[in-house]
Amino acid sequence: MSLPTISGGRRGVDMYLVAGMGVIQAVLMIVNAFATRDLFIALHSARDLPMAALLTLVLATPAIAALQAFSRVRAEAIGQSYSLELRQRLFEAIAGMPTEQRDDRRLGGLSLRFVGDLSAARGWVGLGITRLLSGIIVLPMAGVCLWWLNPTLALTGGAPILLAVVLSLGLGSALNHLHRSLRRRRAGVAIAAMERIGIARELALMNRLPRELGSLERKGAQSAADAVRRVRRVALLRALPSASLGISAAAMLWATAQYDIAVAEAAAALSVLAVLVLPLKEFVGVWDRYNGWCIARDKCRRLMEQAGPVPRPRRQRHAVGIDLDNVSIGGLFLNLTIRPGQCVRIAARDSDQAGLLLEAMALRRRCDAGTIRYGTGGELPMVAYVCDSPTILRGSLRRALTLAAAVRPVDERLKELAADCGLGDLLERVGGLEGRLAEQGRNLLPGERLRLAVAQALTARPDIIVVNSQLWPSLADGGTLLKRLVESGATLVHALPEAVDAGNSHLLVIQALDREWQVQPPREDISGTDTR
Repeated sequence: MSLPTISGGRRGVDMYLVAGMGVIQAVLMIVNAFATRDLFIALHSARDLPMAALLTLVLATPAIAALQAFSRVRAEAIGQSYSLELRQRLFEAIAGMPTEQRDDRRLGGLSLRFVGDLSAARGWVGLGITRLLSGIIVLPMAGVCLWWLNPTLALTGGAPILLAVVLSLGLGSALNHLHRSLRRRRAGVAIAAMERIGIARELALMNRLPRELGSLERKGAQSAADAVRRVRRVALLRALPSASLGISAAAMLWATAQYDIAVAEAAAALSVLAVLVLPLKEFVGVWDRYNGWCIARDKCRRLMEQAGPVPRPRRQRHAVGIDLDNVSIGGLFLNLTIRPGQCVRIAARDSDQAGLLLEAMALRRRCDAGTIRYGTGGELPMVAYVCDSPTILRGSLRRALTLAAAVRPVDERLKELAADCGLGDLLERVGGLEGRLAEQGRNLLPGERLRLAVAQALTARPDIIVVNSQLWPSLADGGTLLKRLVESGATLVHALPEAVDAGNSHLLVIQALDREWQVQPPREDISGTDTR
């Protein structure tokens, strides 16, 4: 997976369009300068003012303003287009990460990819590249026009500007370091704050809040100091062209008096000089945005390099077998083939080992070695993972129940299904299927979340169901719920106690003897069972 192409789609055409509008603005400004010269000549010779020059001044100014507004709108559209495509790529990259790899990264750090990095990308693609393209055309154009008007004035006025450019190159080299330092500190503050938001009350009850607030304040102060340093450097870089413009104007007026240059030429040269300085000011913003983009680009690229392919399961509409080929996970080594439609209970002395194996079967975790294959000819089947913390998005109860459903059942059928799964009280409490659930079901009881996971599996009509729950044995109707899953016809694998299973499943016993593992096959053979 790679970053989106900056000029992909219509963005390339729009970039040239925006850059072209910038060039047209500069041309109109230069035309204004020549019109100003003609008007000064007419005033100096006491002739009638040329109407063409007056009309040029009257019409060119609103045209320049209109072009500025339109180019700004198009530039924002370009930036938003790239930002949207980059956001999709980032989300796909995170979706391609195994659960344990994603959990190793801090949630705040991943969230910053969708805030700071996208903002930097939008600024560079929308405003940085377009202004760079127009600037590298306008700058030499204005210089040639100034030389054409009067070489003496061009040399006199250009010297201070050239000196400002040299100083800007020296001062601008530190912007990259300032950006990296600021980005690192801002990320630290945001990540630390995000980590503590969900447990702020708990920290207060532990009398830990003053210490945590002090830590955030110190980090925030360091970030603020870095932000001030960056803004100071950018402001200084922006001030250099403006300061050089004043010095250049004074030098040109001095040269006009010394070498008896026509006032009209001097007036036109001053107008062109202002056009010459505009790209230099824009280049400061371009360089600032480019440094921010470089950091964001590196972060996004590293994230995408670490991600695997995005899983794209397809419903097979029938039970699918599972083949564990020389699988190693958490110290467990085994070969195992579960036939389509079998219900298998894993009995292990170490429940954590069983949990890791179930997570791997449900595509939530990578194996340390070996391969898990499904009888689908290379396609990923639809696997429902029933656990104590199911996937719940903020929204209606209807949405949560049918999150993985290919076809949403009618409301009456959905209510019956929810009631059969023990969610009748929840329906009443939240006000029916339209009731709102919080993120990850935080306003639900633990048992309600587990029952909701069962309902999700039933509405999804998956090919394989994997149950990995520590809470299930405490459910009064746990056996009934498991029987509902068995009756779905999907291949079922779980590690629930025998009392809950009630003989519904074949038994697969995994025992630990020191560091060696043994598998006891069920009474009805699970083919290819072997361990090392």
